[in-house]
Amino acid sequence: MSYKTVEQAYDSIADWYLTWVEGQRSPRESYTDKVLQNASTASNSASTPSNPPRILELGAGAGVPITRMLLDRGAQVVANDISAAQLKLAAARCPEATLVPGDMLALDFEPSSFDGVVGFYSIFHLPRKEQRTMLAQIHAWLKPGAMLAFNLATMDEEEIHGEFMGHGMFWSSYAVEDSVQMVKDVGFESVEAEELEAGDGKLEESDPDFGVKFLWITARKWSNK
Repeated sequence: MSYKTVEQAYDSIADWYLTWVEGQRSPRESYTDKVLQNASTASNSASTPSNPPRILELGAGAGVPITRMLLDRGAQVVANDISAAQLKLAAARCPEATLVPGDMLALDFEPSSFDGVVGFYSIFHLPRKEQRTMLAQIHAWLKPGAMLAFNLATMDEEEIHGEFMGHGMFWSSYAVEDSVQMVKDVGFESVEAEELEAGDGKLEESDPDFGVKFLWITARKWSNK
């Protein structure tokens, strides 16, 4: 089962993953900045300390770099991860965040309750048919004008079973064009996407992401439908 495979892997490598991610080069910070900038301009009232943007993070891991970045930029953060071990590390680094463990598909929020959503290196662990379901839920949770930023894999494979630091792992993916269309089909507009090689193509061969390309996407919800 993909859920248990992913959960057990990230629990097992929690400490190693924290060290790895702290030294990893990734576009996730720049994409998070896009969500925050959009939240400040799309809101009916400017974000202030008494009216912070509410951001949902899917796949928070140990809370760095993104949960911490969101908090430091003044956001109110709800952060989810499938791994309890990862969230234990996040709690120490991001005590201000609301941490929600478990399968992201089981999350339940009020419609139009978030000013932005980020999901880096997380949604592609869902079977690709469930990715569509997840995106539809995210669309419902976002306020009109709010932005989603996330990344996906780039190959056309329904089930990708592999190894990540000695532990079994599961991924799933549509081809790039089909992934972009999936985002549009659930109601998102202003969809922008780019393929980028991990680490700007400068990773050592020993790195788990060596030679891997990811699809980075931003999309906005423009109506309340």
